[in-house]
Amino acid sequence: MSLPQNHPRLAKRPYSQGELVADGIVHAIAIVAGVVAFPVLFGRVVALGVASDGIALAIYAASFFLMFGFSLAYNMTPPSPLKWLLRRFDHMSIYLMIAGTYTALLTRLEDRFWAWTLIAAVWTGALGGSLVKLVFPGRWDRLSIALYLLLGWVAVVALGPLVASLPTTTMILVAIGGALYSIGVIFYKWHSLKFQNAIWHGFVTAAAGCHWAGIAYVMGRTAA
Repeated sequence: MSLPQNHPRLAKRPYSQGELVADGIVHAIAIVAGVVAFPVLFGRVVALGVASDGIALAIYAASFFLMFGFSLAYNMTPPSPLKWLLRRFDHMSIYLMIAGTYTALLTRLEDRFWAWTLIAAVWTGALGGSLVKLVFPGRWDRLSIALYLLLGWVAVVALGPLVASLPTTTMILVAIGGALYSIGVIFYKWHSLKFQNAIWHGFVTAAAGCHWAGIAYVMGRTAA
């Protein structure tokens, strides 16, 4: 099991031991932070007794650990058929993380038409993108990056309802997280830069942290 012949990833420079260690540390920080942070958020939801928040949070937490777990496994595995298999799940889990984050956030959107429309759109895109990653590994990678960004920013079409429903603090944190993800793509593509992969995953970790904080802020309030 491998990537298509002459795929650019196969010609990518090997990372040094120091780069691998740095990348592993970034992943470990993200996963440990999630292990600590999500029980806190679940505690808030239980205290409020909002069932829809609990379901959405379970989906969000699962997508978080799937993304960082597969990313860690893929990036730490040396070139081999196993690595290229893990690459499929790593890229697929990014779609799931985007959809999972939206699911948690949109439970508090008062306009239910927009809430369900956005959830349907994001999950349709995420599941479709995931299927492509699993069935056609290594193909249309540039298009996939564009789709990641498109799905991540799709909520701007419902900016009015979002601003009307969500606290300003949540909106700011979510916007900062989106900006960090988007800026991080520059480092994802900057293959010649030393510690490029660790820097990219540092942006991903910081962005995920901002989104968690924004979601925690709104879920810590009594639902309207």
